Amino acid sequence: MSNHTRKIIFTILILLNCMTIFYFSNQIADDSGRQSSRVVGIILKLIPFINDRQEPDRTMIIETILTPIVRKMAHFSIYAMLGILTMNYMDTIEGKKTSKKAIYALMFCFLYAMTDEFHQYFISGRSAEIRDVLIDSSGALMGILLTIGAIRIIKKVKNNIERKHVS
Repeated sequence: MSNHTRKIIFTILILLNCMTIFYFSNQIADDSGRQSSRVVGIILKLIPFINDRQEPDRTMIIETILTPIVRKMAHFSIYAMLGILTMNYMDTIEGKKTSKKAIYALMFCFLYAMTDEFHQYFISGRSAEIRDVLIDSSGALMGILLTIGAIRIIKKVKNNIERKHVS
């Protein structure tokens, strides 16, 4: 697949990912909370010992531990995907060091996280949190690092295959 085709594909995927982030950020607090509660409900089915706890311990675990983890992991994971997509896009650019590409990818993700939090400030019941920008950026960094590792492995495998065919 040509770099031009890859660039187009990753541009579309980045836009779709950003639109998904915008969609979730645009939900009022009650809607966002209901979504998190559904995920927490699934986790409770998978980890029944929490449901077996007596009140108020059960509610305390759900509200102070499980729900915040679910909400922050949602931030982390969707931005990890943005980091993966952005780094793959950057990989289509010739003549730049991987470290520069990674910095540009991370800057894009960080700036998008900042605008996302700014956007949430205007949504009913939501707020703008610096902590969320840091969680989002950490997710993006993880995605970028995973992508760099995967690209290096793929290039090594391709080089080994090419060497075997030449020999």
